[in-house]
This record gives sequence, structure tokens and C-alpha cells, in this order.
Amino acid sequence: MFVLKHIFRLRESTQHPPDAEGDMPLLDHLEDLRRTIIRMVITLLGSMLLCFGFSPALMQVLRQPVERVWQEHTANHLPAGISSQDWQQARHLIALQATLPPAAYQSILAKNSEQVRTLSAALPLAQAASLLPAEAQASFLAQHCPAPNQRELAAQLVQVPILFAPAQTDVRLMSAFHPGEAFMLSLHLAFFCGLICAFPLLLYFALRFIIPGLLEHERRLLYQSIAAGSILFLGGCAFAYFGLLPRVLSFFHSYSLGLGIANDWRIGYYLTFAAKLVFVTGAIFELPVILVPLIKLGVLHYDLMRRTRAYALVASFAVALFLAPAPDPGTMFLLALPLYLLYESCILLALLHKRPLLRRTKKSD
Repeated sequence: MFVLKHIFRLRESTQHPPDAEGDMPLLDHLEDLRRTIIRMVITLLGSMLLCFGFSPALMQVLRQPVERVWQEHTANHLPAGISSQDWQQARHLIALQATLPPAAYQSILAKNSEQVRTLSAALPLAQAASLLPAEAQASFLAQHCPAPNQRELAAQLVQVPILFAPAQTDVRLMSAFHPGEAFMLSLHLAFFCGLICAFPLLLYFALRFIIPGLLEHERRLLYQSIAAGSILFLGGCAFAYFGLLPRVLSFFHSYSLGLGIANDWRIGYYLTFAAKLVFVTGAIFELPVILVPLIKLGVLHYDLMRRTRAYALVASFAVALFLAPAPDPGTMFLLALPLYLLYESCILLALLHKRPLLRRTKKSD
């Protein structure tokens, strides 16, 4: 209620011209608030329904950062010349070998590349050799792996025992523990994606409620602020998804492996974790939308912002330390750097705003 009272006062101060009968009654404010909330809810629901229809594609987008972490982790341990795709295909073929007749398996194997066929033959022997003492491994491979290329590849794989532990190399993400979990997950995913898509309209409705009765030039400034805020928000979300999220997942994945803990991540928890990171970063990128109006209103000016540049740098790293989901310095730096660069851009805008004021002051003198 305290916040609403201040918003209602701001609404009354921005009416052009003021009402003849004085301040707008409280019930009229509440009626406008009700209409605004209804518009925002309808917009969000429509965006959610649209995103819900693309749930399979959105789920694939959600999987990509985790799959990228798995591929990078596996690629770091594979011998030179073997890609993570070849490794995964070979493991699938080995799993099929026990369930298919020999003729059917050989038919499927023949349709794969030479690299995959060699890896499919070398991998089981390398895994078996890794269970033997180091001095017995070479003789075991020479006896049971007569092909030179397979024997050489198996000898290289034996040197990397972590590759033989599925729990240590796989990230199992898509697990549902009750029948309705997949459907609820689709709803949650549609909500988050719908919120991102509907953000410009939601911001417009909120600002139109807080600052009604705008003049023409004020309305143009409002539209420009909404456009800039939407671009910055979407840019922050994209930066978090493509830049921060893979690095954070890689850190936690490697840290778990260092403790001998399998990465069995549940999709529901992962979605909440990723959504918080993406939305927090998108909100941080809204800093210019907050500071620029304060500059235009004279609350902030170039000299003050220039003098507090060092404090802003410290504050950027403090915010990154508090909000970063991973405690490693690289992730905090990636979050603090754009925040401080946005502050520097606001200093530049304050300088551009100051110069016309100085010219007008000199002319009046």
C-alpha cells in the first residue's frame, strides 16, 4: 500500500492539465490499476500459449548449453582426431551390440564412418585393459586387438580411465519423477519464454500506468525508453544464455567430477537455475534505463558520475559477487564487466546531455 500511494502521487503529478476537481479519487486509480493488470495478464497468457506450441523446440534450446558442456568435457579427454560426436556414436553402437543379432549389428556398423567403426572395436578392449595392471595392458591389447589401428587407439584410450565411467562423463538431464512433471515443465518453460517475448508490452503497460497524461514529446521519449529497455533486456538474456550459462555449468560440472560426484541434473532444478541467471542478467542490463531519466531530470550529472567512477567499479564487482551463481573469478568478471561498461556509457550520455546546457548558459551570459 505504501508503494501504491507513491505511485498514485506520481500519476497525479504527471497529469496534463490537472483535474479541475483536484486529485483523482483513489477508486479511479484502483480502476486504472485493475485494467492495467488485466492487460498485462492477457498479454502474458497469449505469449505463453504461443510459446507452449513450440515446447519441443524450446526444450532443445534448453538442452544445448548442457550438451555443449558434455561435449567440451569429453573432447578435452579424447585422443587427437576423435570428435565428441564420433565418441557418442561409438558408445551407442556398443550398447546396441548386446541387443541385436550379429548380422543386424554389422549392417548398422557398416553405415558409419571408418573412425566410428575403429572406435567401436577399440573402446570395449580399452575398457577391459584399464581393469588390468599397467604392465599387463599392452600384452592384453596385442593378444585381443590384432588390427594395428585399433590397438593403437585402444592404447591411447587406456591412458584416460575417466572416459570409461559413464556417470563421470554423462550429464543426465531429462529425468521425470512423476507422470505430470513433463507437462508442468512445458508450462514453466512457456512462462519464462513468454515473459521474455512479452517484456516490451509489459513494460509499456506498466509505464503508461505510472506516468499517464503524457505530452507528445514525452510520449516519444517513453517509446524510446521502452525500445531501449527491451533491447538491453533481451541483450542481457542473450549474454547470459550464450556467455555466462555455459561457463557456470562447466564450472559446476568439473567441480562435481573433482569430488567424484555424478552430474545427474534434474530438468526442473536446472530450469529454475538457468532462468534465475538469465533474468538477473537481463535486469542488470536495464541500468541505463534507470540512470538516463535521472540524468535528464537533473538528479544525476556528469561531474558527479565521473567522480564516483571508482565506486561504481567496486559496486559492479560487489553486485557480481552477490548475484553470480558460480563463485569462480571468471564468472564474476563476466558479470561485472558489462555492468561497469553500462555505467560508463551512462557517463558518456551525461556528458552529451551537459554540453547543450553549457552552450545555452554561455549564450545567456
